[in-house]
Amino acid sequence: QSPLAARITHLIGPATLVSALDMKGFSLTLLALEEAFFEALHAPVQVLGWTPMYDFAPISLQRAERIGSVLDFDPSDNAEVAQVVERVTQTLIDLESELNALDAKVGDGDTGSTFAAGAKKIQRGLREQQLPLDELPTLLALVGEQLATVMGGSSGVLMSILFTSAGQQLEEGSTLPQALMHGLERMKHYGGAQPGHRTLVDALQPALEALAAGESLADAAAAAQQGADATAQMQSAKAGRSAYLNQQSLDGVKDPGAYAIEKVFAVLAG
Repeated sequence: QSPLAARITHLIGPATLVSALDMKGFSLTLLALEEAFFEALHAPVQVLGWTPMYDFAPISLQRAERIGSVLDFDPSDNAEVAQVVERVTQTLIDLESELNALDAKVGDGDTGSTFAAGAKKIQRGLREQQLPLDELPTLLALVGEQLATVMGGSSGVLMSILFTSAGQQLEEGSTLPQALMHGLERMKHYGGAQPGHRTLVDALQPALEALAAGESLADAAAAAQQGADATAQMQSAKAGRSAYLNQQSLDGVKDPGAYAIEKVFAVLAG
């Protein structure tokens, strides 16, 4: 505890003053409180985001409990599923720098880090043998739950919707491709992205449609690549950070999310 703590008489916050791009961290600012500052900080304002100053009082601390999964499951083994999870997660982890560099051209430069964060969480559960690998509906639901926690931002929420909805559909008797298609439709419903909007949907939808039609993983991978390639020729984006950029900034650059889908299906097909 700093000696300055005894000299603090007033507080503003804790509160969000500036927040963007899922930035994590905090800032502390100390001000020697002269009379003019005191009057100014107490003055009424019309700015909605301003947090009023209040007298400092001792704070009661309470230890937080670690939040675990709300799902009730027992870890189980399935070698085939484990191999798929390992290959997908490792692919996304390996792509982190490449996706960030690609996203720096058309977004905010964090797609690789966002996808890798989710992949590392799932991969850690796999290697610690804490996944329900032999209960696919539960596994998809767990992936959805964890992605919402670690990916952050809209990406984590939308991917969570996809996997959670797919798990529910699989539980009701759908095939895996049908369940994933249902999850994609829910993600599109809540996120607003459609084919042609220059997002990962442009690669994921044709790939899943190929699988749902009974085609092979190789066919799905080819469809994903074709969809990802198409994003490089789209002159505008209708969703995500790329929607703020002009045609010249987007021309010839693949959407990072679509490129990630392309690479994942390529690895699965290989």
